[in-house]
Amino acid sequence: MSAERPTDTLSTADLDAIAGVIARSFPRGRIERLLLVKPPDGGAGVFDVRTAKRGRYPNYPPYGLLVLAAHLRAIGVEVQVLNLNHEVLVAAAAWDLSAGAFDFDATWTRLLDDAIASFDPDLVGVTCMFTMTHASFRSVCAHVGASGRTLAIGGVHVSNDVERVLDDVPSATFAFLREADVSLPAFCRAVSGERPLEEVGQVVVRDGAVRHRLLHEARPSTEQLDVMPAFELSPSVELSRYGVIGLFHAYVPKHTPTATSLSNRGCRASCTFCSVPNFNGRGVRQRPVASVLDELERLRDDGIRHIVWLDDDLLKDHRRAMALFEGMAARELGLTWDASNGLIAASCTDELVAAMAASGCIAVHLGMESGNPEILRQIRKPGTVDVFLRAAEVFHRHPTIHTRVFLMIGFPGETLSMMEDTLHVALRMDLDWCGINPLQPLPGTAIHQSMVEAGLIAPVDEHLAFMSGGYGIQDKIEEVRGATLGGFRNAFDDIAADSIPSRSQIHDIWFYMNYHVNYHRLYREQRPVKMEQMLQHFANLATRIAPDHALALYFTGYLQRKLGRAVDPDTLTRLRAQLSTSRYWSDRFAAFGMSVEDVERGEFPNEHVPPLVEVSRSRPRRELPLHL
Repeated sequence: MSAERPTDTLSTADLDAIAGVIARSFPRGRIERLLLVKPPDGGAGVFDVRTAKRGRYPNYPPYGLLVLAAHLRAIGVEVQVLNLNHEVLVAAAAWDLSAGAFDFDATWTRLLDDAIASFDPDLVGVTCMFTMTHASFRSVCAHVGASGRTLAIGGVHVSNDVERVLDDVPSATFAFLREADVSLPAFCRAVSGERPLEEVGQVVVRDGAVRHRLLHEARPSTEQLDVMPAFELSPSVELSRYGVIGLFHAYVPKHTPTATSLSNRGCRASCTFCSVPNFNGRGVRQRPVASVLDELERLRDDGIRHIVWLDDDLLKDHRRAMALFEGMAARELGLTWDASNGLIAASCTDELVAAMAASGCIAVHLGMESGNPEILRQIRKPGTVDVFLRAAEVFHRHPTIHTRVFLMIGFPGETLSMMEDTLHVALRMDLDWCGINPLQPLPGTAIHQSMVEAGLIAPVDEHLAFMSGGYGIQDKIEEVRGATLGGFRNAFDDIAADSIPSRSQIHDIWFYMNYHVNYHRLYREQRPVKMEQMLQHFANLATRIAPDHALALYFTGYLQRKLGRAVDPDTLTRLRAQLSTSRYWSDRFAAFGMSVEDVERGEFPNEHVPPLVEVSRSRPRRELPLHL
């Protein structure tokens, strides 16, 4: 196997071998047509046509592929983009359930075969962003390989774990690492002999059992980021009719045409659980503000009405962020927007958040992860507890922005008392929602490597999955643990404060934290704007996302009464049915002393139970109660 070294130090024999692979792969000596493919997000084994009909599955635009298409078209390569995820969702929405089972694999293979036959590409490129999408990605790649077409792969997942991915995707001849804005066009020009092979970087070439690595950096500069994605190749205006985009789709009218945009790349932070530095490199590269505004104007003119920022560090550089938001307001774009990725709390000043609100911001996430100082240092999080609390105070002064915070539990060495610190800080922040997830270390991240070396996890986890969302595992946890749990009321009795909870115990801790920071806090909510926001959220949660979610139904009734309205009879019917049929929900409602009769009578006993943040002021931290 060729040594890992920059292109300019490869031997003549290595370069000749790579040239031989290229000659065999492209007998016409050029790449004239390139098909870029986004696979379905989930595979046949996890896809449910009824879930698709509810519009629950994610349906993001293939933004990165559209950027690549723009660069490729600039050098004369004809490009088509095939968004198989969207096409499968469209087919599922039209499927007649009385016709029998929806054939997931037959649907996407037919679409892929048709695209290959009609376009006749010289090269097919398949992308994969999430490790959780690997099985679907592998199937698409295998089908491309069976067609006899030359296959190139890329994306975040491929970049994070390229050797294992290549082991599992034998049909791939080329693997492009990290951003391909520069490397893929350079490769196309090298194939035709317009540029020397030595100029190609960030690509692995399979030559039988040998892998040649052209690893010198080919990261796009700030000037090269100034490009308009080829939106016409995969219009975004219909995507929201068949799935969800971002995490705040509940706060815009259903089917609002939604697209994504990217104003800068990279992140100033170096969090150990994050793969952004691996893919984008260290630091942040910023597009000119005028370029971003032109892109937003183009999307608006195409019919888009809401934007989800893809930035991992949207607020990097206070003056630039102010110019962006003030420019959006000045151009009167009429767009709303959200930041589904986490904002860095230290950047959230009153001036900047006010400009965000004025430019159409409806919702944001803050990245906190932990409220324990030791864990924050361990994961190299750019923030302290005081910083997070100050940011929360700022957003409390801007109530029209629905503000959430990311939390994680289950870090290496994290004890129960450390998790309680996170709970305590989240309660003090008192933001609108906390997205709590057990740690799922992604391949290629620093925390994944350290946990593998410590023997805490296997190098490859075939069962890695999202906790929530369309393809999340939370529904399965409810099904399985609902049948086996010996009483949620006593779930924490055997966990010592200084012990490290097991993975099984973490799921119960997750539910407990989720109840207190997201539901129990509503008993003291007095702001109508916030109660209306939460009703929107619960309506979406209990219908589109997790039908008949008992807590969402219960607190829908509570908020309706608090706002002086009658409780929707359907809410009561669905709640009663769920509590009478689900062991998971009946066990937890009993543990927290709640029942459907509370909603019927309008009497809520837990309304008078003080929040844990108040209880903790009069007792030591390690004695925080773990159930009511």
